[in-house]
Amino acid sequence: MALRVCLMRIDASLGSWATKAFIVSAILSVLAHPVLGLAVAKPDGDCPKSPPKVPEISRSAVYGNVPFKAGEAATYELTWSGIKAGYATIEVRSPRRHNGIWQRVFHIDAATGDWFKSIFVAKETMEAVSRPWDFGVTQFYMEQNEGKLFGSSFQQKKWLSFDHERCHVDERIQVPDKPEDNVSHDLAYGANDALGVVFNLRTRNFQIGTKERALVYTSEKNWFLEAEPVAMEQVTVPAGTFNTVKIKLQTFIGKDLQQKGDVWAWISTDTPQRQLVQVQGEIKIGSVWIKLSSYTPGI
Repeated sequence: MALRVCLMRIDASLGSWATKAFIVSAILSVLAHPVLGLAVAKPDGDCPKSPPKVPEISRSAVYGNVPFKAGEAATYELTWSGIKAGYATIEVRSPRRHNGIWQRVFHIDAATGDWFKSIFVAKETMEAVSRPWDFGVTQFYMEQNEGKLFGSSFQQKKWLSFDHERCHVDERIQVPDKPEDNVSHDLAYGANDALGVVFNLRTRNFQIGTKERALVYTSEKNWFLEAEPVAMEQVTVPAGTFNTVKIKLQTFIGKDLQQKGDVWAWISTDTPQRQLVQVQGEIKIGSVWIKLSSYTPGI
């Protein structure tokens, strides 16, 4: 069964846009979407009248105090109910200067596997530009290219530009044979994107029993990701055996839990890179697993 069928069934069973965004990001870009240490903001709160002063960070210091470095590449395999469906490669790229500030760049290429080419082909690319002091997203790009399955093929490109001082998002959308669409949305100050928050989680020193929260913007919404470490476990994936912390992940708008299925992530505790080792989504139609298959550290 093709990845698209898997995603369609997952989409139908999860029941909320926040969890869908989180799971699809996990599948196609390797999970995740402020936790302790980030600017405290509420998805429905007011924009700060006096935003914090922007720190001066040199190009060489952009990745200086985090476990991931430019040049890192991690490839993940996706299986659904034991069926191998696709893969994604997530990369840390060289710092990029945006609005006079050096920022982090995270990139993903995801696709169905070669074994599905005769049935269905899907390719997606995502890239996020992220502030190095709080993971606040400043730019996001997504390109989707999905072949025919039960209906027409689908192609789309999106460019998002984030202004945290104004708490504002500008989105530009291109679909073949249609006029370009330009829309704007509200942004919670300091919000991460669904890709950057994966790396945010890797910087956390999780302690059993202590929950952490991350503010995230996806799909025109601002919401909270809550990460609760529940166990220390040794797990084996195609890339090897790792000692990890197992984290329960839940999505909230305010105090309201959004998701219907359970989502778990395992982050390495015995390597300096603190890799995201695997992710599991336990939902109505079965288990979705994302497992690290190969890893190249950055420098």
